[in-house]
Amino acid sequence: MNMQNEKPQFNSENKKYFTIVPNYVIEHSSAYELAVYTYLKRVAGEDGTCWESAGNIGRKLNADPKTIRKYLKVLLKKNLIEKVGIKGKTKPTAEYKIVKIWELNSKHYQEKDKGNYTLSQRKGNESPNIRENTLLDKVPFGNKEDNDKKMNYKERSNLSIKNFKPNNNHEYLCHEMAKKLEETNMSFILSALKKYGFEAVQRACDDTMEMSKIKKRQNEEIINKGAYFNEILKRSKPTN
Repeated sequence: MNMQNEKPQFNSENKKYFTIVPNYVIEHSSAYELAVYTYLKRVAGEDGTCWESAGNIGRKLNADPKTIRKYLKVLLKKNLIEKVGIKGKTKPTAEYKIVKIWELNSKHYQEKDKGNYTLSQRKGNESPNIRENTLLDKVPFGNKEDNDKKMNYKERSNLSIKNFKPNNNHEYLCHEMAKKLEETNMSFILSALKKYGFEAVQRACDDTMEMSKIKKRQNEEIINKGAYFNEILKRSKPTN
């Protein structure tokens, strides 16, 4: 049984002293993001909400309120938390809710499991529970010769959004971004990933989606999100 995808089971008494964080959040968050997320989840629980100011969170985490505000915005952009209300008149405090991502968490690791061999399995150990996680975010699955071929996007087939099969963690996340950008083919965003790197691609996608929300509030829209994404991406420095 692959414990990577299983939710821990606790009795009602023990569970009071645990905060359960999906592995997806751990792997895709900076230290500050993870600290703020974990604190909010501890206070709000799995299904509840909490009223927490940046000042109070900062005191609990020994961090500057400005830093807390910055990473609250990041968590909101990543759709890991939701702002569901504001409490108080003299000192308005935001009410936050934890977004349930267990389904995404499970799907993410199931996709990894389809093409990945664990470090222990490569060494002949039958136990599948110990993973070389650091490799998953950096290289495609398989041996070096296969990886070199897979990274040549121009020679790969089935690059349509519907049929695309990610080779690694970054490709999986780019696949999700391409859907948000309403692209029909993965070739463009994969080429951008190879040229500019994942952080630049993710930043350009986040900025595009944020601008799309602003336009909608103004009863306008970005007609071609892919083109807007490309213009933002051009400001980044190529990695090769």
